Amino acid sequence: MVSGKVAFAAVLAAGVLIPGMAKYFLTSAGYATLGSVTWALGFGTMVFVVWYVWFRPLDITGPVQSE
Repeated sequence: MVSGKVAFAAVLAAGVLIPGMAKYFLTSAGYATLGSVTWALGFGTMVFVVWYVWFRPLDITGPVQSE
C-alpha cells in the first residue's frame, strides 16, 4: 500500500497536471471555453478530494476549559 504522504502528493500532482494538460490541448484545438471549464472542474475535484480524504477528518478545536 502507498503511504499517506505519497498518495497525497500523487493526488495533488494529478489534480494539477491532468486538468492543466487537458486545458492546454483543448485550447490549442480551438476550444478555449471548454478547456477552461475542464480545468476548473478537474482542479475543483482535486480540491474536494483532498478536503474530503485528508482535511475533513481532522478535529481542529481549541483548548477546552474544564469547570
